[in-house]
Amino acid sequence: MKAEVFIAGDCIISPLGTGSRLNFEKLLLGETAISPIDDPALADHRIHAARIADNQWIEKLRNAQQYTRLETLFILAIQQLIDAHRIPVDERTLVLLSTTKGNVSLLHNPAAQFPPSRVHLSAMAHEIQRYFGFANQPITISNACISGALALSVARQLLQYNEAYDHALVIGGDEISKFIVSGFDAFQALSDGRCRPFDRDRNGLNLGEAIAAAYVSKNASEDAIHIKAAGSSNDANHISGPSRTGEGLYRSICEAMRLADDPMLDFISAHGTATVYNDEMEAIALHRYGLSETPLHSLKAYYGHTLGASGLLETILGLHSLRTNQLIPSLGFQHPGTSKPLNVITQPLARPLKTFLKTASGFGGCNIAMVFEKV
Repeated sequence: MKAEVFIAGDCIISPLGTGSRLNFEKLLLGETAISPIDDPALADHRIHAARIADNQWIEKLRNAQQYTRLETLFILAIQQLIDAHRIPVDERTLVLLSTTKGNVSLLHNPAAQFPPSRVHLSAMAHEIQRYFGFANQPITISNACISGALALSVARQLLQYNEAYDHALVIGGDEISKFIVSGFDAFQALSDGRCRPFDRDRNGLNLGEAIAAAYVSKNASEDAIHIKAAGSSNDANHISGPSRTGEGLYRSICEAMRLADDPMLDFISAHGTATVYNDEMEAIALHRYGLSETPLHSLKAYYGHTLGASGLLETILGLHSLRTNQLIPSLGFQHPGTSKPLNVITQPLARPLKTFLKTASGFGGCNIAMVFEKV
């Protein structure tokens, strides 16, 4: 029999601080982590990005020198969830790790004291397993910028259909590196200021780094949020460009809404990278499904694009919206900038909330849509 699956706990480590509740409250106050950064280790010019301050975590891990910066952040987030919810690390607990680039920063760091193999995602996952003594080997999900949301969907499916597992820890994260900055520079996709999702005057994205972690369970504890449905489709449009018709995202939304019995949505947490083509594609896909009037936000102007963490990070903040009945505004939006209308949230709003849709898209034509509902 198919089990129902819930998010029973969460944790965020971001440039705005540690803790999901803290991050949520700062968004309601309109605080952004994006600032100008002049760092030759990242780029030969100024970029606007959001970076985690190392003093948040540098002395909080035993044998810290054995782990890379990203591994350390993953471990700290996992430890917070385990401690808060007394999660067992036995064979009934799955671990899913989502990231797009992992330890790629080691490739351009000649001072790194780690073997070359540490850039492999499997090696990073092994180190995290070894630290905690997990009975199950972590499952690594790396599918461009839908990785975080996709890992949550995969965890749900594994718990739904396999009686061998009761819990899952889903962790997503990426850090800013020269490799990533140079890639988006080559696409001429970086904004020269704070990004403005869906706005007429948007001119690119900001990069960011964050760790997001969710405790997924078959048990509906107090304040748990039901993972009601998910749909994922790849339109294979282009290696980096989204479909001009929004086909892959539209099909993902159709599948998620069908499986969720077409609920009334209270808001949409969009991908909203603030690039010309992504925002336009999303607007078209949402319009095709008849969601142009549903309140919508993007959180990229708060955190930047956190790559493999983004889908999970933004889902967690959406869960806190449901729990507190407060809508987060989409920072930086002033003028409509897409060919199809969107109901972009511009001010914090308090109202009864029950259900929301999370969308995400990524390079290679990958797309995902998930529906979450208050228990």
